[in-house]
Amino acid sequence: MRIPRMLAVLLLGAVLVTVPAGPAAAEDVVRAEAEALTVTSSTAPVEAQANCCGVAWSAGRQLWLRAARAGDSVTVTLPPVPAGQYDLGAVLTRAADYGTLRFAVDGVAVGQLFDGYAPTVRRVEAVPLGSASLTAGTHRLTVTVTGRSASSTGFFAGLDTIALRRVGPLASVTTTAYERVGETPARGPLTRVYDPGVGEPVAWYYNDHTLVRDERTGLWHVFAITHAEPGAPQDEKSFGHATAPTPTGPWTKQPPALVADPTAGEQWIWAPHVVHDRGVYYMFYAAGSPDYANYRMHLATSTDLFTWTRSPANPLFTDGWEGRDPMVTRVGDRWVMYYTATSHPQGGNHVVAYRTSTDLRTWSGRGVAYASPHTGRAAGQTESPFVVRRGDWWYLFVCCDGTDYGAAYRRTAVYRSRDPLRFEGAEKVTVLDAHAAEVVVDGGNWYLSHAGWGQGGLWLAPLTWSTGVVARGYQVSTGFLRADVRTWPHTRIASLEVDPAGAGAYRSALDSSHRGTGPYLAVGRFDVTDRAGPPARVDVSADGSRLHLVGMRMGDEPVTADWLLTVAPRWTGPGLQSDVTWSVTGPTTAPVWEVAFNVDGALPAVGDPAVASRPTGDVTGMPTWSMTSGADLSLVAAHRWASAWRGDNTWYDAGHAMAAWQPLWRTGGVSWPPGQYPGGTWRFAASGVGRDTAFAETVHAAVNAVP
Repeated sequence: MRIPRMLAVLLLGAVLVTVPAGPAAAEDVVRAEAEALTVTSSTAPVEAQANCCGVAWSAGRQLWLRAARAGDSVTVTLPPVPAGQYDLGAVLTRAADYGTLRFAVDGVAVGQLFDGYAPTVRRVEAVPLGSASLTAGTHRLTVTVTGRSASSTGFFAGLDTIALRRVGPLASVTTTAYERVGETPARGPLTRVYDPGVGEPVAWYYNDHTLVRDERTGLWHVFAITHAEPGAPQDEKSFGHATAPTPTGPWTKQPPALVADPTAGEQWIWAPHVVHDRGVYYMFYAAGSPDYANYRMHLATSTDLFTWTRSPANPLFTDGWEGRDPMVTRVGDRWVMYYTATSHPQGGNHVVAYRTSTDLRTWSGRGVAYASPHTGRAAGQTESPFVVRRGDWWYLFVCCDGTDYGAAYRRTAVYRSRDPLRFEGAEKVTVLDAHAAEVVVDGGNWYLSHAGWGQGGLWLAPLTWSTGVVARGYQVSTGFLRADVRTWPHTRIASLEVDPAGAGAYRSALDSSHRGTGPYLAVGRFDVTDRAGPPARVDVSADGSRLHLVGMRMGDEPVTADWLLTVAPRWTGPGLQSDVTWSVTGPTTAPVWEVAFNVDGALPAVGDPAVASRPTGDVTGMPTWSMTSGADLSLVAAHRWASAWRGDNTWYDAGHAMAAWQPLWRTGGVSWPPGQYPGGTWRFAASGVGRDTAFAETVHAAVNAVP
């Protein structure tokens, strides 16, 4: 094998190797006639078919798999090769009775689907089959017929030639499965402890509420939004008040604790929360008005929990959309107020915002502890935040989990983080059946509360903590990259850290600050409605360089995705290649608005060849690459051209340096017929130069090269 004149030194793991400094020369390619390869197994007849039907194959023949059904396959032995990273290519055949093919090397998938249908017989040159790291010697190539297009009349397959091009050294990859164990809360049976409608002519409800114990007398107090049924949020003008010797009762109704005062800027009042500090009780609450973008956060104080005085500092601050549902707790030497809002006062992503204080009266500017991927106004996925500490972990309880608000009304998600001010990308450890939940601690007893419209009052349930699995996945590492591939409870690249120098000094390039990196669906509307669930099966190559996540169910839709991740060291710099394929088995629950692959950046900007820093919004079609970049780091996502079955749109989120590649994107949605769909190939590679467009073009050229 001839070595190119210019050499580059590549440090991979702890091994120093010398590799070509440019694209592989022709001598680096091993080619073979497919029909001449040794067949080691087959589930259907295989023969060397001579030229026919107006097509002349190389050496006058092709390997012909006369498959009769989906699942039929043939395995052949590839010619021996030196150790290294290889791109595989083929010359294949299409015809009216040919099926859809999937390729695997040594039992683990490579590359994308190939649709073998064409109305007439034709020879197809330069088909990329994918990448694999191969030890010296021979290897097995398996061709499986996975199905057929709607137009095809059969499942046949035809292979003319196979090519293997060495593009880098043998991958040195460590792939390790992990299972993270931690405390998770569980809710026991609910018991109604107080009915605010007792003694009233009609039913009444409690909604967002707070329970607090008098430090002096030991008497428990509950304060809550209250009103006659049905729910009337713009007419909720008083806080219900009741007292009891214990959280479980018996509760005695008291006069309203506070009544909305329009002269104080209160058209209605919501969501009281009370904390105690040095003999004074502080009640924080939202003062609502028709100006939803500027809800007022108000404070009233008391020394006995019966008589409340509004603070002259009101409003403490304003925020929107409907900045409300405050919860205050002590973190170190300061107080932190969590509350629900949106990413912009006029709407946007639902967020749990926070502000800090040392005196409970003056508050800092706004930060964001958690941002939901869902957008909108008013009710959303960040209502009623409540934060508690258990050992070194902080747990965020937040309602309402899901996109159907009616179904999600009683779904409180629980996330955990070691940082009480950052729950972005945190593990969702459980979802509890409760609305507007608060955690109540009485000595050694923990409770979870529940209330809301149509719920009949205040409920309590025992809250227990037990050790269990909170996350599963794989860590994939080389000196150049470290990826956390999460497979439970949802599948995504939770993080990707890179070091372009290959020394293991990783820096964050992808994170889970918004949607994470991976496939998603939008059914019935734009935005994420269905995430990738756990895979039904995970195939890992012997050297750990390929990870195939098979059969990821997409929410509640009759759709699954297979996701192949391949470590691809090559002269462009080691990268991580992503191949997604989709399978649809029936009609979706609503028209499909998006079928997408999301890239969630961790660097300041996101752009493409046309614009260095894209603003938030849609751009028609798909670029050759997108890039998230900072001052001295670029992460390129280079697209193999036409690797997806269509290429409608790319959506950018500047605030999260995110690009969502959307093969299918249609306002109003479309039906998605049953079948198999190649979802696209992207290669992630890093450069130690900010906005390195020359590097991006090199990566794009490499991922589009075919042996």
